[in-house]
Parts: sequence; C-alpha cells; structure tokens
Amino acid sequence: MKKNLLLLFCLLIAASGFAREGFTLRIKLRDNKNYKPWLVYIENNKRKVDSTYSLEKGYMVMKGKVDEPVIAFLSLKGNPALDLTVAGELIPAPMLGFVLSNDEITISGDADKFYSASVKGGKGNKEWETIRDRENKIKEENWTAIRKAAAAYEPGAAAGFRKVVNKIYAARSEEERAMQQSFTAAYPNSILSVYYLYRNYIFLQDDTLKTAYNNLGPNARKSFYGRVIGDKLASVEATAIGKPAIDLRKKDANGNEVSLATLKGRYVLLDFWGTWCHPCRASHPHLKELYSKYKPEGLEIVGIASENGNDLEKNRKGWLEAIEQDGINWVNVLNNEGIAEFDAVNAYGIAAFPTKILLDKEGRIIGRWIGSSEELDKKLKEVFGK
Repeated sequence: MKKNLLLLFCLLIAASGFAREGFTLRIKLRDNKNYKPWLVYIENNKRKVDSTYSLEKGYMVMKGKVDEPVIAFLSLKGNPALDLTVAGELIPAPMLGFVLSNDEITISGDADKFYSASVKGGKGNKEWETIRDRENKIKEENWTAIRKAAAAYEPGAAAGFRKVVNKIYAARSEEERAMQQSFTAAYPNSILSVYYLYRNYIFLQDDTLKTAYNNLGPNARKSFYGRVIGDKLASVEATAIGKPAIDLRKKDANGNEVSLATLKGRYVLLDFWGTWCHPCRASHPHLKELYSKYKPEGLEIVGIASENGNDLEKNRKGWLEAIEQDGINWVNVLNNEGIAEFDAVNAYGIAAFPTKILLDKEGRIIGRWIGSSEELDKKLKEVFGK
C-alpha cells in the first residue's frame, strides 16, 4: 500500500511539472546550412541571450532553465534569407516567438521562413496555436512586402528605408491588434495575453490600462509581465490627481539635497526627461518661456533626468552637458544617482518621456501630462490667471 502511494505521489509530482529540471528546445529545420539558433528573452528585467546548442539525432538542442514561463524569440544567425541591408541599415526578418517554459519544446519548419515554424510543447504554446496560422500569415505578408520594397528602393528617394518598413507594418497593425484582442478575450489567463498588454502598456491611458489589466486572469497578473504592469498601476495610483507628491530624496548638480518639502508654498512642475529623448530636449525652449513667465508668480521647475546605461560617470557627464547646452536654469536632479535608495521614475509610474507633473502649493498633484501638451499651458494659465 505504501509503495502504491509513493508511486502515485511521484506520478503527481512529475505531472505537475515540479520534477522538471528545466527546458529542452529541439529544433529541426529544412535546408538549414549550419545556421546557428539565437535565443533571446527577458527574465527578471534582464535580457538573456543564448546560442549554445548540441546536435542530437538531427536536432539542434538547447537546454536551460527559467524561473517562470516567459515569451522568448528565436532567430537563425547567418541566414541571408532572414536579413536585408538597405541604404546601410540592417532590416531583420520577424523572429519566431513562443512561450519558453520548463518543458520539452519542439520547433520545426523551413530555415528560410524560420519566423513561421511550428512550435509544440507546453501549455502556453498550445494556446498560442489557436492564432499562430493567422499570425504567420501577417508575418509572411509583411516580410514579402519589405523584400519587394527593398528590391525597388533607390537610396535618396525617400528620407529612409526605415519609414518604408514602418508603413508596411502599420498597414496590418489593425488586423494584428484585432487578432490579439480576440485571443486575450478567449484566454485571459494566458501569459501571451498579458505579454500583449505589457508590450503596449506605455502607450495606454491609465484608465484603459487598468481596465485591461483587471480583465486578465490571476495567473497572468502574477507573471513577470503582470507584475511590471501592476507595479506601474500602483505607482500611478499613489501619484494620482489629488494625492500628495512623493518626496524626491535626490541631490542637484552641485550636490545639494533637493526636497519638495522645502518648495511648499510654490507651484512645482516635475519634468521627467532624458538627454537621449528628442521630444524632451525639444520641449525645453517652451518650458524656458513658461518658467520665465511664471517664476515671479510662484512657479518652480524640478527636472528629473533618467539616463540609459550603467556608467554613472558617463551619464552624469552627458546630463550636465545637456543642461548647459539647453540653458535650463531650474533645479535639476539625476535619477540614476542614488537609484538603489530611491527611484523617482518608478515611484511616479513614469512609462513615457517626457512626463510632466504639476504640484500645488501644498505639494498635492493637480496635473499630469505625457509629451508636449497644450493642456499644461492651459493649466498654468488657470492657476496663475494669465
């Protein structure tokens, strides 16, 4: 009896997936001329890249382990059918997307159309199968149109071939969006559904994002992508209109502490920007006009720069140079400095740059805008009466 119970327990553990050590990708392609698989995915906010494989009975085999299922992408390095170079710019073919989970996953198809290969194995890929044919049709039409346009393209005939590519993708974007919405409605608990939302959440209004997030299933919301969106919504909720602003706990370019508490009694505009962000830099001349007009009336601006890369000294140098070049003379802090102690971008739920947040004299949030907005001008006119 004990042996039977032990056997049953082992079978249940194996079936549940807890006994699995990791994932195994088995890749078999027609006309593959020693092209190497290239696996890319993001796990715990870190980009993972792997091209290690072995040959086993005609299959390229890749092994590894993920902490939780993620959306991954595969390409074939060295295959000229999957790359175009036009006017000096590399245009890659679509990649093969699939759910990478700790399962045995078999990928098969044509090496020259790797983006439309078959994917078998794992619950997430079984769900994805319901739309993969339609998805592959869109990919094939886009890539065919891009190759045709590349053959006819004459350098100098337009501003750049990238604009041609963007136009081709835009032509089928509504069809693709409708397909994704249909899938999400049918599979609200799928990791693919939450990934679709994660991929586009920075472009959505907060109310729209919140509704879409709440329509997802509990497992989808618990995934990495769901946690990112949930954290963003929590930050937005904490910094909604009417809420007290979160203090910055940062230092300015001269090393002086910057606290919103010391600015009470003045209206404060928080400007989230970056030296790399062209719209941010382009907004500075008009922001200088507003500052000159309203500073005597009680307006202060605090620029909060967020720079790319991990080299703090390089980030600081570029930040200071941009401040000088743009001639911005209000309070400025660099979010990268002391980010481990306090990340202002995350705390305020900033998903797009530039974002501007207006505080009243008591330090409460009374306005929030993304991009260059005429609404900011109207609000300041309303506040200061001119």
